[in-house]
Amino acid sequence: MHTNIRKWGNSAGTIIPANILQEAGLEIGDALDAQVVEGRVILSPVEAELTLEDLLAGSPKENLAITDEDREWLDASGVGSEI
Repeated sequence: MHTNIRKWGNSAGTIIPANILQEAGLEIGDALDAQVVEGRVILSPVEAELTLEDLLAGSPKENLAITDEDREWLDASGVGSEI
């Protein structure tokens, strides 16, 4: 696939055709890491850092419920020099 580098403000950019985006599993707005390896420009997707909220939102709700055992631990008094 042939593409050209074009001026883009004070930088330069190129067009990535839709079929290349699809084949690479990329979408508009995805963050990319750019590096030069042996004279080639390599673009790689940046793995998104998940927040606690993201992780909890993707967890089955039944796994988030406080169990009787959880409640027992939460209600237990300290036995040593816990904070």
